Amino acid sequence: MHHGLIAGSAAIAILATLIAQGTTHRADAASLAEVRQNGILRLCANPSALPYSNLTDRGRLAGFEVELAEVLAHEMGFELGVTWVRNAGDIKNSDCDVLMDVVASAASYDREGLTGPLTTHLPLRYSEDLHGQKIGVMVGTVEHEWLAKHGFRVSVFASQEDMIAAIEAGEIEVGATDPVIVGWYRHEHPSTAVRIPDGYEPEPALRWSVSVGLRRADDALLAAVDAAVSRVVEQRIPAEIYAKYGITYLPPSGAGLQ
Repeated sequence: MHHGLIAGSAAIAILATLIAQGTTHRADAASLAEVRQNGILRLCANPSALPYSNLTDRGRLAGFEVELAEVLAHEMGFELGVTWVRNAGDIKNSDCDVLMDVVASAASYDREGLTGPLTTHLPLRYSEDLHGQKIGVMVGTVEHEWLAKHGFRVSVFASQEDMIAAIEAGEIEVGATDPVIVGWYRHEHPSTAVRIPDGYEPEPALRWSVSVGLRRADDALLAAVDAAVSRVVEQRIPAEIYAKYGITYLPPSGAGLQ
């Protein structure tokens, strides 16, 4: 039997929240002139967060956010430098210019810069025949709130990994999770029965695009990164990078988190 994971929205909203938090001491993005002088575009990333980012040994995957950031840096004529940040609270004080996969309409992005969209995350349209089943969901997420509001029965989990384990064990039949996590799990577990069901259809109320976020950058740097994003998307490079991690790339829809 195939167990279902219905693609959801949990993970991508995290960065937009993190950059709204802060302390009185903060490190801002460099100006475009400073980036040109140094020749390095600086990314903040988690050193142990595959498929997003990873401090690699030789021959191992770096994470699709790191790979995509490197492509953007090279497109602009720079090298990529990575500032590894394990704790969310340290991002504000870290020397980096960009963050990847930031929700494109993040209202909390106080005087920050957002490029044009890189990709779209599109959850499944939740059909009426699921009303009789318990749907696994990560507690406190957008999916949790939406499913409960629309009368679906839910079984809450502390993490997406716990939910996938419950599906594998047959404890629940269906879970709502991020399609990035689904793709990566299937990449690492080729024999798994867990999958996104056939007939995947987006739920309009939960779709959004994600962008590159710049931390109090000057207009020139924002414009330069934005132009690089547009060129990279036009060249369909993100799809090639995502595929290495088992993830399906969805072109930008122009939609923000609703």
